[in-house]
Amino acid sequence: MTRRSFLMSGFALRPDGARIAFTVREGVGPNLVLIPGSWGTRAVFDRFVAALPGDLRVVIVELRGHGESRPAAAAPAMESLAEDVLAAVDKAVPRGARFYVGGHSIGGMLTIEIAGRRPGQVAGAIAMEGWTHYSVQAAAFPPGRPSPRRATVAMTEAERAAFGTVWRKWDGWGILERTPVPVLEVWGDRGRERPSRAVLRIPERESIELEWMAGASHSLLEECPEEVARATAGFVGRMEERHMFAVTGVGRLPVEAFSIFRAREGVAGFNMHPYVTFFGGKFWAIWSSNRVRDLQSGQYVRYATSGDGVHWSEAGVVTPSEEAGNFRYFARGLWVRDGELWALAARDEAVRPLFGPGLELRGYKWAGGRWEEPVLIARDAINNFAPERLASGEWMMSRRDHKMRISMLVGDLGKWRAVPVGGSGLDEPIWYALPDGVLTAVFRDGNRSRRLFRAFSRDGGRMWTTPVRTDFPDAMAKCNVLRLRSGLYVMASNPNPSGVRIPLSLSVSRDGRIFTGQAVLRDAPTVYRYGGKDPGYAGYHYPQLLEHSGYLYVIHAENMEDIVLLRVPLGAVERLAR
Repeated sequence: MTRRSFLMSGFALRPDGARIAFTVREGVGPNLVLIPGSWGTRAVFDRFVAALPGDLRVVIVELRGHGESRPAAAAPAMESLAEDVLAAVDKAVPRGARFYVGGHSIGGMLTIEIAGRRPGQVAGAIAMEGWTHYSVQAAAFPPGRPSPRRATVAMTEAERAAFGTVWRKWDGWGILERTPVPVLEVWGDRGRERPSRAVLRIPERESIELEWMAGASHSLLEECPEEVARATAGFVGRMEERHMFAVTGVGRLPVEAFSIFRAREGVAGFNMHPYVTFFGGKFWAIWSSNRVRDLQSGQYVRYATSGDGVHWSEAGVVTPSEEAGNFRYFARGLWVRDGELWALAARDEAVRPLFGPGLELRGYKWAGGRWEEPVLIARDAINNFAPERLASGEWMMSRRDHKMRISMLVGDLGKWRAVPVGGSGLDEPIWYALPDGVLTAVFRDGNRSRRLFRAFSRDGGRMWTTPVRTDFPDAMAKCNVLRLRSGLYVMASNPNPSGVRIPLSLSVSRDGRIFTGQAVLRDAPTVYRYGGKDPGYAGYHYPQLLEHSGYLYVIHAENMEDIVLLRVPLGAVERLAR
């Protein structure tokens, strides 16, 4: 990537008249704010910044009395220094934008302090030899070889003495214990046995990573700046993979709702897994249907059609009911393949929790005014949505086997190769392509984190990164993402970490990575019409999106009883993105 110039950018004026200097290296990527240590100027980061990825936007803030920041403070404190840095951040970083903050020595301590002050804006903190407490220096690293000399600063002896005591009056343990901000602690091991986290006063939290620089001393930025830059860039990259949700307010969209099928007590009281497409001049919908509840034997797949999406035909049957043989069917999508319409259905034994060993995915082609006899699509497979074309021309769909192991199936009818996608406890994967060709897989989490997980493939689906937990809230429910013809990405989901599948919402993203807008589609409380169902049946379930003729359509199940189609003007969706 092209590296941008690194220039003096300006000053933040403080209420007491002080001028806090900052410099910026422009970039299109995330903002990274850097703070030099005691007696250091921006120059201490020269080699470090040169080793960072060129797309990072880097801001360096010089402390009072250091470099171009004047004058020095007569009575400095960690709290006031943090406010100085944040004043510079508010000038150098776009209003409200997330930023990473990193610093060395006292700059590392300020990094922790700032993470405590701006937890909603700080995306991650990189503390480079930033003591959590003054006692750590002697406890963790008894005197050894001296550190290289630091640059001098224009301070009086009294100002030097005052500044030199700041770090002895501060304790960052409480911040590290409670902050939601991910933290990377970078330390040099002095070529000795590495002290424990307890000695370093670093809490044992999953959100705090610890990375050692072998043989380095306190002067990391002089001895191994490239290695520290690689650790920092890796941390930022990992955190960015987790960042998926940047919604600051929730609005509403104009929505029309149309009934496709209403449940019938004791006959078709359960209706779920809905899918919709437009083919041959009309809308098609399929869904799973059962007498009272899901997972019982006899579950089968229904379908209906509509010329306008508003008025729907009587429901017909795609698959038979196989109750006598203890089998069941799950609707799995409508696949428009080479000018043909296929209804997909997974069939297995009616066992709990999920799925039976005879699990297989079947396809029913529409021809001659009826669904033809089924064709085996894939063995030991239940997909989430119909296959989509890859850039290579092959088809790909997500797959779970009967042991709930997740993979992607790449190929075509009956000829698939499985590409593993790791992640214990993850469920109902979906995938879509980003503008740069990178593929994204999104999962709901069966481990009850109430956040979506995400993985990436940068080679066309042949290999996938390990899924990581994102910051996108989720009610442990199936979601769907669609890229509109305009290039805008839309997601229908239940972004409620309480676990209740209300509301049903639409989120929007320009790049497919970070969703920045959100609006409610439906949020009214729901009431079962019929008994025999678990409380978890309440709400709006399993949405799927379709773009057609100026509208966005959202099919879903209400209370797992009724199949409903929503219609939203695309203009309103585009305004949500703005």
